[in-house]
Amino acid sequence: MKYKIIPRHLTGPSLRRPCILLSPCRFMVAHDTGNPGSTAASNVSYYEHSRNEMEASAHIFVDDKEIIECIPFLTATPEKAWHVRYNPPIDNQLYGCDANDAAGGVELCYGGSIDLPEAYKRYIWVLAYSCYKYGLDPAQHITGHYKLDPQQKVDPINAFNLLGKAFNEFVEDIINEYNNCLVADITPAMALDAGYANTIIQTWMVPAWGHADLKRLDAETIGDLDASTAWKQQADYIHLLANELRKASGQPEE
Repeated sequence: MKYKIIPRHLTGPSLRRPCILLSPCRFMVAHDTGNPGSTAASNVSYYEHSRNEMEASAHIFVDDKEIIECIPFLTATPEKAWHVRYNPPIDNQLYGCDANDAAGGVELCYGGSIDLPEAYKRYIWVLAYSCYKYGLDPAQHITGHYKLDPQQKVDPINAFNLLGKAFNEFVEDIINEYNNCLVADITPAMALDAGYANTIIQTWMVPAWGHADLKRLDAETIGDLDASTAWKQQADYIHLLANELRKASGQPEE
């Protein structure tokens, strides 16, 4: 892997780590700590020492030096973490489930002596790798805590403001990292047969691209620019994946 994930799991069962298995992971929630200068190690240490004081938790903390998993998610059988309030209904409206039951939560550390651009590199990699591991589409299955609980939360915008990053740019960075990692993993021994690649492209990807593009045009016609943009991103992502299959099988991009 590009970076090492350190398993430093909280003692459980406890309030912060109930040791309840996570349902199949359906999406990822991006957080920041809201505590400038606190490192991944210091946050996990605090969680461990206060493990029976409250239920709040997250799966992974990321800073410029370490990626620490404190609730099993990527290095072991995934468990629930308490990282989004149950009361707001937005996660159910978007994904059909509660974030605590079916989503990973990743915290970005920032501020103080933390090299934020370096921490951000690790952060987007963790989210890209999570999408790869759980078969998620990074264009569709990444959300922010502030989107799910807009009345009480602003993360990860605290850290993104320091980086000059908008949330949509952050998602694009994850998509790029995801695709770069896929390309880096391809070796000659893993070369894909061109016939298989073209069958996949023509049978599934071309119709999916056509559907997304049609939805884009429909949304554009009724003036729904947000939906039009979202469908364009989906179509572009499918096109990109088709070209990755072509490259993996020794064919030119289209």
